[in-house]
Amino acid sequence: MRRGASELARRARRALARREYPVVPAHIGRLDYPGKDIRVGVTSRTEILSRLRPCEKEPWTVAWLERTLRGGDVLYDVGANVGAYSLIAASLGREAATVVAVEPSYASYAALCDNVLLNGLEGVVVPLPVVLGEQTGLEALGRNTEPGAAEHEVGGEGIAALSLRLDDLVAQFGLPAPTVMKIDVDGAEASILAGGSTTLERPELRSVLVEVDRARGDAVVETLVRAGLGLTERIDERQGKPLARVWYGIFDRG
Repeated sequence: MRRGASELARRARRALARREYPVVPAHIGRLDYPGKDIRVGVTSRTEILSRLRPCEKEPWTVAWLERTLRGGDVLYDVGANVGAYSLIAASLGREAATVVAVEPSYASYAALCDNVLLNGLEGVVVPLPVVLGEQTGLEALGRNTEPGAAEHEVGGEGIAALSLRLDDLVAQFGLPAPTVMKIDVDGAEASILAGGSTTLERPELRSVLVEVDRARGDAVVETLVRAGLGLTERIDERQGKPLARVWYGIFDRG
């Protein structure tokens, strides 16, 4: 990790450490990841219904993390929500790996930070409360803002949030460039990729998993292929049932 990146990581970890203990919710749940005791705080109905079962919800994502992550990797989990997949990645025991967990929604970001602390992973996971998109500036983040919620609206009315291009996030804040990236942003994936052309073309980025809105799929595929990342696996169903509005793609550098 470069000097600037190390300093940013230290600052993030100090910020987490200032809260000697996380806010303890009424219920502590455990993820359905076998062989690991990964705990998450539960404060909303959404968390109970959809965030405690990441292996059941996206078994392909868990399998991709297990086979792809290596020692020293830098995983960007864009749209980390309350951190289920970030926590699984950080619990795999890959030596000197770093997880940069990007989550702009204030309630989910707070839950993400608490979950990092609950599992003692502040030395691995760096949570960042930013929106990634095509432009750097301020955006309004609206719609459902309870912990664990998804499909947030960017623009219009809502809570102001810092929006950054992926390239600017890496270049201006001294973060280590990703070697592996997961993007799950409910339709905003094309905009995020459009703001990260330099990062996507870096040779160290070897694999990207994206949830793709079917209406925007062509732009996503074209951007990643142009960056040298080819579609190697496409997931269109869960347990034999077709996925309704999205598909998942794994893009690897040849």
